[in-house]
Amino acid sequence: MTRLFGYLPPDVRHNQFADLFAALAFGPLVASLGFIPVVLRNLGASADWLAVYSAQPFLGFVVAPWLALLFPPRFGLKRMALAAWAISRGSFLLIAFVGDWSALLVVTAVFWVVEAVPAPAYVRIMQAVFPVELRGRVMANVRIALALVTLVATAAAGWLLDTIGYRVLFPLVSIGGIASVILFSRLKLDESSLPPSRASGGAITGILRRDKRFVLFLSAVVAFGVGWLSIGPLLPLVQVDQLRLSYTEIGALTTVNSVFFVIGYVVLGRWIDRAGGVQVLRWIFVIGAVTPICYAFADSVWFLIPAFAAMGFLNAGLDLGMLNAVIQLCDPDELGAYSSLQYTVVGLRGLIAPFLGVWAVRAGLPMAWAFAAGAVLIGLAVVILFQVRVAPPKRIAPAVLASEN
Repeated sequence: MTRLFGYLPPDVRHNQFADLFAALAFGPLVASLGFIPVVLRNLGASADWLAVYSAQPFLGFVVAPWLALLFPPRFGLKRMALAAWAISRGSFLLIAFVGDWSALLVVTAVFWVVEAVPAPAYVRIMQAVFPVELRGRVMANVRIALALVTLVATAAAGWLLDTIGYRVLFPLVSIGGIASVILFSRLKLDESSLPPSRASGGAITGILRRDKRFVLFLSAVVAFGVGWLSIGPLLPLVQVDQLRLSYTEIGALTTVNSVFFVIGYVVLGRWIDRAGGVQVLRWIFVIGAVTPICYAFADSVWFLIPAFAAMGFLNAGLDLGMLNAVIQLCDPDELGAYSSLQYTVVGLRGLIAPFLGVWAVRAGLPMAWAFAAGAVLIGLAVVILFQVRVAPPKRIAPAVLASEN
């Protein structure tokens, strides 16, 4: 295992495997999520309702910091995360009884909102259990395992949707999601060593007043998100209405996405440890512009191959980069407030942005121009993020790390 993952202190290695096995069980559910917009469209959902679905994860981000306050401090970060994930991932069992797009939207709303509740807590858990000099590599190892399972499951999911249907597939992957919660419970976390850091309105507004660098970072995140999310509901319209792709074809494209998802984690984990989350995120934003440019010119499935490849690399980069960037930009004792502010801003952005592209197209803007506008906003985000000045993280030699453990 040392050859495969490199040297890790015993506690870090144990927690890596707890997180890794949980990710392996969660992978099939993650793979199935990529098909939900297409299932909704095939069930008759309009572009407006596809935009509603695109906004659901971000509604979760907005309410997550405040719903988390419903849990008393003595409940603990880990127990809160386990309870929320059990509810959200178990909700897909209900899809066995769903017969139309509106009911499916209700189930997915429950999933996304409750799944997001532990998001700020998860950032603090990762900060606590993985040291900064190893965090990028360890998290990348876990995400690579998740991506490999997703790669296999995606190819199977497309075929299964064409054969057994969504009412069978989604409850099946829900079982794996519930198993992932049980496996994550094995994570060793000493919460008594964590400083108290609960979100409050005063703490969040204080950050906005005094930390101009973090406000600049959030501005870049908003510009990128508006550009990226405004095109999100338009993607199934191109796939289903223009190109008439089958579930199997979309499954093949999503497999390309998953391959580059894996490549992204392989490349980015160690890069983040060396350069830092903000520095890596700049180039991730650049890659994000590839997808809207490809869709703007798409007249065959071949144009979507680089688009799906870019999305895979982008998703890996956003997963690792955003989490490590907020840790890099704040004092460790204030991580809870900074993380809650970030998720709130990301959520508010996501509640609005998915509707912009749909409204623009309905108002008469050609769809290609809507994709072009998304690419321009992503370019603006890149320019802003290059103005956020940060020092690279301190590096600790492996020999020193080993001697300390």
